[in-house]
Amino acid sequence: MSAGVAVPRTRSVSARLLSTLISAVVFGVLYGLLIANSPIEATTYSVTNFFTLAAPLAIAAIGTSLVLIVGGFDLSVAGTISLTNVLAATVMDKHPNQVWFIVIALVLLGALIGAINGALVALLQLPSLGVTLSTNIVLGGIALAVLPAPGGSVPLNFATDLTTSMGPLPVALLVLIVLGLLWTYFSRTRTGMAVYAVGGDAHGAQLSGISVTRTTITVFTIAGALYGLAGVFFSALTATGSPSSGSSFLLTAFAAAALGLVGFRGGAGSPIAAMLGAATLTIIPKFLFASGVADFWVGAFQGLIVLAALSIPLLTALASRRRARHQSGHDAGDPPPALVTSSQSAKGGAA
Repeated sequence: MSAGVAVPRTRSVSARLLSTLISAVVFGVLYGLLIANSPIEATTYSVTNFFTLAAPLAIAAIGTSLVLIVGGFDLSVAGTISLTNVLAATVMDKHPNQVWFIVIALVLLGALIGAINGALVALLQLPSLGVTLSTNIVLGGIALAVLPAPGGSVPLNFATDLTTSMGPLPVALLVLIVLGLLWTYFSRTRTGMAVYAVGGDAHGAQLSGISVTRTTITVFTIAGALYGLAGVFFSALTATGSPSSGSSFLLTAFAAAALGLVGFRGGAGSPIAAMLGAATLTIIPKFLFASGVADFWVGAFQGLIVLAALSIPLLTALASRRRARHQSGHDAGDPPPALVTSSQSAKGGAA
């Protein structure tokens, strides 16, 4: 029994490592081409600026990919980021001496939103797409009530703390590294392994003793906390608030997951690869601009790259099926071992 479980798990880990490696190679190649076209992008200032720009999307993509892996969809990413952004811009402006307490409160608010989503999905068996779409609309309305028009501000020292460097590394990159390490640890825990089991086969996971309800609520709660953190980072990046600040994350978070080869059917993918996908999405406009491509082509190129990423699992599956058919054809063409043995014996006896 344990051997039967170990083999699929080994394959799953290998697939996640492969998707992460592919995402890292794509990111490395594009970043190398960017530096080749525009050497100024290799300076410390440019590198810090790049990771600061990529951080909010990368953090949001981790949450989105987690929900995809457990077999759901989370459209509340946009509304959560919008709400935490406007709250940061209004509350921090009034209480500049309690900035980090506010940061913790906003992350916890995101976790609460995620827990509500998870409870509605897991306990009431409602479709995650409909639940999170409704939540997104409600959160967008609340954000608009808090801040009807773009405005507000965050303390300068807070914005500087998150957008500067700590030694040779940008603070944003350090945060992403910490999140990657936390995910690596989490994925090896009982709950982390349950996430993939539930996403791959919820009924089978339930029969094997895994609590599908608890796992689903946990994942949505973590995703909500990450959206809250992404909203905090976005607030530091823009130093202001806007009720529509999260709108752009609705599609790009899923695009980053697709570029990270995260399966949209559940049970497959790596949030680390999704982070790399977010970094790749951030590079594309810079690379096209450095190459002299007009701005209106940026969206088209991003869409094509996402479509190419989505087609990779399909092409891999088709190649696997072709190999299996080819192998079965060879096996069918070979005579059974018993016939070969008897035929050789008969020849030997005749001789």
